[in-house]
Amino acid sequence: MATQQDVIEVARNYLRDFPRMFNLSMPKVGFTYDLGHVNVSSVGLWVAVVEGATTTQLTAAQYELQERDGTLRIKQSVIMDNVDNVLVEGNYYEWLTPGDMEFYSEVAIQLHEHNLDIKLGTMAPAIVKVVGMGAIVQALWGLLTEYSRDVDVIASESVHIPASQRFRMVQSLLAQWQDEYDKYARSLNIGLDRIEVLNLRRVSRTTNRLVPVYKPREIGDFGPLERVWTDIDDGTLSLEEQDDALREEVYVDGEPPEGVTNSSYFPGYSAAYY
Repeated sequence: MATQQDVIEVARNYLRDFPRMFNLSMPKVGFTYDLGHVNVSSVGLWVAVVEGATTTQLTAAQYELQERDGTLRIKQSVIMDNVDNVLVEGNYYEWLTPGDMEFYSEVAIQLHEHNLDIKLGTMAPAIVKVVGMGAIVQALWGLLTEYSRDVDVIASESVHIPASQRFRMVQSLLAQWQDEYDKYARSLNIGLDRIEVLNLRRVSRTTNRLVPVYKPREIGDFGPLERVWTDIDDGTLSLEEQDDALREEVYVDGEPPEGVTNSSYFPGYSAAYY
């Protein structure tokens, strides 16, 4: 049974974005520390403070981690008077944090389940791999938006820093993965561009009723016709039914007003109410 983690694993393997270990020993300087890496994972992160020869591990409630920026802030409730060093060990990713990858994989799963009668848990392994490719496309779109803010720097001393080169590289990579995903999605007929066979209904001009639809038959089959009973869509969104129990004790005290129009008698309404 396929899960979201299987889709994330496919995307991680194709992107070559595996967790990388790091460890730091920093002298005590305030409460905020730069870990030197971006996309730091909060899962399995180990933070401790050293007081002389004693090492005390901090709980997750005693510090705050900015995963994308790689910034660690120890909460002021922790006593740091006699602390000498701060130790940090964990994993970081080159491209995306686990939270970001979960978001992009969930988007890819929803886009594939939208027009399929099956859910991710019952999909074939080949389809799960293509869904993982769709997660790569969504992730690269997000990275492309982030890297679009990079601006080239040209100084007067003939110093040229092509910061936008990263944007162009990701843009080229996205185009390749988009083509690769479209090729496999068309082959398996999945995704938003999948080919679907639909029966169009029309209304008879003489009876103003829908013309019935029958199951197709081969030439020479003279058996009885078998009608297809499809759900009739009137083009309106089905709203949640109201709870009638809320209206059981609603009443109006007294006799309702009466009014007379020029041609009809309507109890309960009057021209003075319009």
